[in-house]
Amino acid sequence: MLAGCAALDESARPSLEGVAGRMPAEIAGFILGETAERPGPVLSLDYATANRSAVATVLVYGTGGRAVPSDPNAPEIDRELSSAVSEVTEAPSGRTGRRLAEQERITIADPGLRCAVMTGAFGRAPVTRHVCVGSAQGRFVKVQVTMGSAGARGTAEPVAFAAGALRAVRGG
Repeated sequence: MLAGCAALDESARPSLEGVAGRMPAEIAGFILGETAERPGPVLSLDYATANRSAVATVLVYGTGGRAVPSDPNAPEIDRELSSAVSEVTEAPSGRTGRRLAEQERITIADPGLRCAVMTGAFGRAPVTRHVCVGSAQGRFVKVQVTMGSAGARGTAEPVAFAAGALRAVRGG
């Protein structure tokens, strides 16, 4: 019976192509760039401010059948966020100029996001990165917004973008 409910839920949600088609050209001052479906399947959408002082990526992906809670304080959301933070803080092989450290975690009840605020540097340029995780129609939605620590302040609102992106993935 549970398998039948899961199949019903799966058939009721939009395809990744459908999600991509309804994403707005602009969210909170960020303009849509490249959109791609990747293996997994994963939908990847790139956004940036007009002057590229802030860039963002929205990833929409399934769980392989595991339930995805809507509560941003659920342990599954926090585990997914911790995994995303680990991916970002590990220095890529041969590229040690990127350093990021988590400063705090925040919950945005509406629309239901859990975010890690990170600071560090890409080479000598100080940066701030927000990594946020939420859910939409049985999928995880991961949003990353990176901006220069000094240059983008006031022109880019990472939390507003993340919230707007999650609402857009949900169709709202």
